[in-house]
Amino acid sequence: MRQSIKMKTAAEKEKDFLAVTNQYKEVIAKVCYLYSSAWASFDDLYQEVLINLWQGLDSFKGEAKISTWIYRTAINTCITWHRRNARYTPQRTDRLDDILFEPADTSDNASALEEYRELYRLISRLGDIDKALITLWLEEKPYEEIAHITSLSPANVAVRLHRAKEKLTKMAAASNI
Repeated sequence: MRQSIKMKTAAEKEKDFLAVTNQYKEVIAKVCYLYSSAWASFDDLYQEVLINLWQGLDSFKGEAKISTWIYRTAINTCITWHRRNARYTPQRTDRLDDILFEPADTSDNASALEEYRELYRLISRLGDIDKALITLWLEEKPYEEIAHITSLSPANVAVRLHRAKEKLTKMAAASNI
């Protein structure tokens, strides 16, 4: 789906929107999950992302991969929501009441699932940009694509990712995982 989605009827736009959001629902959910908190619910963030995807669908030109556009829209929506609402909300809590997605092959391995949950709990404590960088890195996106999504240079991505990994390592050591 690298072509432009311009000049389509409302029914065609809706069909494209549903296809794209269904194909990338786990990507959207992952980003929203990591940016959700006691004062920024997952559902609110997910809905905001869907609204922005719907509104931006007509202007998607296909110059980047659709997955890059989805990530960029989701991350920017979540960061913007936090910036817009930060002064009106209490301090963030790092409690995770529910796990939205789980690794597919861990049904028989409770230890791996617990490590997975702990990793996402630690990632949720990172700053907005670090959270985005680590999420994209875990999705095995190349540095160039991460740079495009985050509007950072590839060199800056490498440096910030290195620092974010160090932070996670220290947090993990403090949590004894």
